[in-house]
Amino acid sequence: MKVKLKVNTKLKNIEKRVNAVKNMYDTTFLTGKISRDMEKEVGLRFRNEVDTDGKVWESLKPRTIVRRYNSGLKKKKGKNAVKGRPKILQNTGRLKRSIKARNTKTEAIVGTNVKYAAVHNFGSRKKNIPQRRFMGLNRGQRLKYKEWIRKWHKGELR
Repeated sequence: MKVKLKVNTKLKNIEKRVNAVKNMYDTTFLTGKISRDMEKEVGLRFRNEVDTDGKVWESLKPRTIVRRYNSGLKKKKGKNAVKGRPKILQNTGRLKRSIKARNTKTEAIVGTNVKYAAVHNFGSRKKNIPQRRFMGLNRGQRLKYKEWIRKWHKGELR
């Protein structure tokens, strides 16, 4: 009696495929990657002072600039005195530092616990505060995350 042994050459990537199946129902890695990227994007918006679509935020009013400059002079003297123009939405840096990312198996979350964040993100006619969007997804992010999800389904995302 002869035994036939046939080797299937399509099983070269078996380990990769097994790991993909193992991780198929645990999306924690994927949502974590997305939430960290969203947090990075918000940080870039603060640095570049642009909204979700890349439009420059409305500049500060002259009286705001003067007020910040004068309050800065009282606090800092000598070589640490206030220099350059003040950053928009970054008087103390509290809002920018409060942006945090977290994730669950089903959600990628970026947010803040600062109460005045919504007023600055959406603007307020009542308080005469212009809209300066720093939270939200743009078209490029949506496409990038859609591609990551597609790759994750195929087991290609690392």
